[in-house]
Formats: sequence, structure tokens, C-alpha cells
Amino acid sequence: MVQLFKSFLGQFSMIKVSFLVSLFFLSLASYSQNGKRWIFGDGVDLEFTDTGIVQRPSNFYSYESSATCTLDIDYFSSNGEILYLNNDSIKALLGNSSSAQGTIFLESSSDSIVSFIISNDMFDQNLNHYIVRYNKISSSLTSKIIMKNGREQLAAVNHRNNKSEWIFFHQGGSSNYFSFLYNNNKLLCCPKKIKRGFDYSNSPYPWGAGSIIKFSSDGTLIGNARNNELEIFIFNNENGNFGDSVLIEGFTIYNFCFSKSAKYVYPVSNQLWQVPLENIIDNGINVGVARRIAPANTSWDNSYGQIGLGYNDKIYLSMIDSFHLGVIENPEESYSNLIFNRKGLPLTYGKSERGLPNFNASYFYTPSIDFAYTEDCWEHSYSFEGRDTLEATNWKWIFRDVRNETVDVILGKNVSYTFPQADSLENKYEVTHIASTASRSDTVTKTLTIRPKWEADMLGRDTFYCARSPFDSAQDDFTLTLRAPADMHCVHWGDKGPIEEPNLDESLGLIVDYDHFHTDTLAVDTAGTYIVKVTNKTFCQMWDTITISEYPIPDKSLISRFKDSIVSNTLSHSYRWYRNGEAKFETSVRRLDPDSNGYWQVQLVSEFGCESELSDSLNVGFATLDHRYETLDFRLYPNPSNGNVSIEVPKSGEYRIQVTDLNGKLIYGTTQNLSLIFEFELEFANGTYIITLTDQDGNTGSEKIEVVN
Repeated sequence: MVQLFKSFLGQFSMIKVSFLVSLFFLSLASYSQNGKRWIFGDGVDLEFTDTGIVQRPSNFYSYESSATCTLDIDYFSSNGEILYLNNDSIKALLGNSSSAQGTIFLESSSDSIVSFIISNDMFDQNLNHYIVRYNKISSSLTSKIIMKNGREQLAAVNHRNNKSEWIFFHQGGSSNYFSFLYNNNKLLCCPKKIKRGFDYSNSPYPWGAGSIIKFSSDGTLIGNARNNELEIFIFNNENGNFGDSVLIEGFTIYNFCFSKSAKYVYPVSNQLWQVPLENIIDNGINVGVARRIAPANTSWDNSYGQIGLGYNDKIYLSMIDSFHLGVIENPEESYSNLIFNRKGLPLTYGKSERGLPNFNASYFYTPSIDFAYTEDCWEHSYSFEGRDTLEATNWKWIFRDVRNETVDVILGKNVSYTFPQADSLENKYEVTHIASTASRSDTVTKTLTIRPKWEADMLGRDTFYCARSPFDSAQDDFTLTLRAPADMHCVHWGDKGPIEEPNLDESLGLIVDYDHFHTDTLAVDTAGTYIVKVTNKTFCQMWDTITISEYPIPDKSLISRFKDSIVSNTLSHSYRWYRNGEAKFETSVRRLDPDSNGYWQVQLVSEFGCESELSDSLNVGFATLDHRYETLDFRLYPNPSNGNVSIEVPKSGEYRIQVTDLNGKLIYGTTQNLSLIFEFELEFANGTYIITLTDQDGNTGSEKIEVVN
């Protein structure tokens, strides 16, 4: 059975409990989280509007961690310790408001669930990240661990498709980034693991206190700041990979912020700096000369806190225990034209502390034209949704295969397109969207990676094996290797037994080690139903099951004579007959007329091919002689005889002589040297007998003789 999922930080207290909580209110229809509402500090509530900033009083308090989302006229906020709804505390949480990046809201797709990502246990320097869901209707909480040994860093940015979101963590005591793709209210079962940049294994604070990660609003850059360093990577928001990087160092860095265009980055600690970012291309990035904007504050109480991009494209700076926010009025300007006001925004209600709200960086990316898409992984069919602020009246889509310049053109704002079947592991297509009015047009182009189509029954057909025979100690145990498709992002094998819920993301339970999600094969040795879910490198998911059954072996049979035939006393699908230990015939009936004398056995074979133990031997001497299978030719005369016969052999030598009756009973047997003609006396009762000779080379022949006294 196959199922396809369509998709598609600075100064700190040494001991503190960190609570990384990402709250996602889940309703695509009415969800309006867009970075316009900021609730933070000691009772600060700001709303960015087209005409300015509206300030309101608030019961909220956080020293550092905060996040906000708006749902119609309702809004949620959290400081890691409390979940607020419309300025009222509704749920106590287990975190700590001094976490550097403690909360973030992400978009989802349900109207009754609010989800959190929690990290705790910081006392023993081991932050475990959980996803916790708050049910708005029942006021209940459920949780599931998704990663162990995390750190304070938590950031989010949109996937290139503008439908999914990347959630980024950093693992404690290592250089590992972990990223989950969040889509349709589900975290993928396995994250990307990226080993790049700062290594915290030798840090005095390996859990990463005081460190942060942030994205540029267009999703092309990701930065990680710690103490006196800031590393910036080119980021591929389609596959989640890192490109080239640059290191900014030489002064203390607690927090930082990209300007909207990512033309500049602004590091801050007790000083504020501007650093130009130059020559950003797919695989390269350079920095210009760092310039200090604001002088050092030596007092902790007067030091700068966090820095963030506002919805009005200005950059805001918090200061501890202050009734003002610092403001960079024109962050896209060069240093010589830059305007920074340390008390640029007086706070009408409350005061700032160290933190500012943590948002998905893409909320501040507002181009005049863009598009979103969803993928049908089975057919390579995509649904494209055009987005523009031009009030456009005409739209066009251009699809180009980058290998052979093939171009298709479709008109319309929202269209569907089926890509030709991929014939390699990666097929690149450029998708261009053009929106226009009578006087203006704008264009956006994205490169999409198309993977080969899924194949049905990836694990193969249901199969079986035959039970081990208790009488055959040399029989090998059953083993079967199941194979998932090659070159997947991750592969998860489910335990044997029926699994009712195909969405393995939510049925896995405790997950702390993701390395086993990259095993392409599974060796099985027992019956059961096995399940695999695979995620390809465009994050399409499919699952398949295979049932392996164990069938019993047939019982051992007995054979007996019936007239001139031999018969199995046990019925079976088929019968395999052996003479003198060698297989001779396979029949569908249990009766056989033997073609020659000897020791006969039968083996039963079931409809599934399972084989029984061989029966006990029956000595057959009544068979009609068939000289086709004999290799020794001799003469016997006279025949009939009064008992005195002459035997003429082809050459003299030692022969084995056997005399049997027609029931196969041995009457006489001896070994002796024979001349070419040998006189032999049969002192037997009247009747028909079979004389069998075997020479020294193993050649055998038989003849019937009738004795008449």
C-alpha cells in the first residue's frame, strides 16, 4: 500500500532555564501574523500601521524572550513563562523569560490549536526541545520531544514556495545546525543536519547562552552571533543548504539584524556597528569596512539589548530598563548618511528590557511581485499562485528547462503546470512570473528542483517465507532486505505490526537521534507488516507498507504400494518424488507409477512452495524395467529356467549380484568375480525374480527371469 503526502545572545546569567517556545496560531483563512504587533519588555505593546505606531498598555512582562501573533481581533503573546491571550494570562509555561530567542510564532493551518517549541533542563546544560500543542477549545496541552541537547537559538524563515517555513536550531556542544520544515501543521520527521561554522564543543557555555541566529528577510542569508564573532552564510531556501560564508569579528557581538535588502548588517552589544555586505552571489559573499554607529555603554543597566527590523523598514534597538527604543531611521543608507537616534521612539506605556519580539524573518520581505507554489509529488504538477502589489491586470508565466532551453508560456494569475518526467536525480527549471498594468510591469524568477516521480510499491509486493523445519538443523534462518528508493533526504522504517496512522511524524514518540533516518535498507527476519516513509530532497513525502507472512511446512508423508503404484497418504498441492536420493518427478497427484526399481521417497510441496521433510524410503522392486536409465547390458538364459542359468557379461571382473522378488524384497545378494560367461543356480521357489548386476564402475543393469521347477 502506498500513500503520498502532497506538498508539499552576549551577556547572561550562568544559571537559567531556557524556554524556546514557538507559538503558531493555526488558521490560514483568518491568520494575520505579519510582524506588525510587538509585545515585549515591561508592558510595551506597539502596533505598526500605515500612519504610524499605535501604543497600548499591557500586562505583559519579559526580560528577554517575547513573541506575538494576531488573529483577527485576538492576539497571542508569550515570554516563555506565560501564554497570553488578549492581554490575559491563560497558561503557565515552564520556560524562562531570559532566553535569548525564547519564542516565535509560525503560521499553520488549524483554527483551534496553538503550538509551542519548548527547551528546558538548562541547569544541566542539556536543552531538550519539545513541540507542545495548546488546544484552544479544551485548554489542554500535549507535548512531544523533537531534539535533545539544543541551545537558545531559534529562528524561522519561509521556504522558497512561500507555503512552508524553515525552523532552525543549533545543537549544544557542536557545530550542528538542525532545521525542520514546517508545513500544514506538521514538522517533518527528520531535520536537515548541517555541520558548519562555530563549534561550541569547547565553549565555557556549550548550550549556547547568549548566542542567536537570524535570517535576512528575503531568506538568502543566515547569521549566527556569539560573543565577539558573527558568521554569515548564503542560504538556499529551497533545499535548506548553506553556501559560502564570511566571518565578522574584532568587537563584542550580542545580537545583530540585517537591513531589509540585506545590503547591511548591524551587530550590537554595548556598541552598535554597521557592516556593508558586498558581492553577494550564489557562492560568494564579502564584507566592507565595519563602522561604529553608537559608542560603548560600560554599564550593564545602560547597555544595548536586542535589535530588530520593524514593519516600517526601520531598525529598533532595545535598552535595559529604558523608556525609549533606539531607532536607525534609514538602515539602507551608507554610514555617512545614516541616522541613528538612541531615544528615537519614546515608550508611552511600559519600558524596554533586554529583548525584542522574535519573528519569522519573511514577514518583513514585501516585494512588489512574488509567487507561491505547492507540489503534487506524484505527477510533478505544481499549482502556482501569483502575488503582487501592482494591482496588475495581466499575468504571464514562463517555464524553462535550464538544460535544453525548452520554454512553455501560460497566461493567468494562478496557474498549474506539469513538469516533464524527471530523468535524473536533479532537474532544474526556471519559473518566471510577470505581472503588469497598462503602465508598469515587474518580474520575479525562481529556480525549482524537480525530482524523479515516485514509483508505486517501492518496497515491492507482499511476500512470505516458509517456517523453519524442526528436523533440519542446517537450514538457514529467514532474512530479507527491504530497500527504500535511493538518494532520499531521509528514510524512516516503522516497527512491524499494523500502523493505523500513516503520518509517522506524529506517531514516532520520543525522537532524540536522527542519524537512523538515513538508513536505506532494513533487514527483517520475522513475519509482520513493515512500513517506510521517505522524504525526498524537495521534501515530498510518501509511505509504503509490505506484509511478510510466515507459512507452515507440510507434514511429513508416508508412502505405500497400491497395485503397481506408490501413493502418498497425505494430500498436498504437489508431490516431489525421489529415487535413491535423487529427485525424479514432480506431480500434482499423490499416486505415481515408478519407472524403475529402487528406494523411493516423496516430499510434499504447499501452494506457497514450502517443502516437507522427505518421507521414509519404500523399496520398489515391482516396477516395469526401463532400460533407458541402465548403463550395464548383460544376457540371461535360458528364460524361463529350472533354476540353472547362464549370465553373460561384457567383461570379466567383480560384480555385485542382487536377486529380488517383484515386491522389492531382497532374496539373495553377493559380490564375486565373474568370467565372461558365468553359470548361476537359482534355488528359489517357482516365480518371477529380478537379477540386478552392478560392476566395479557403478554401472547397473536388471533383467527379469521366471523360475519353473
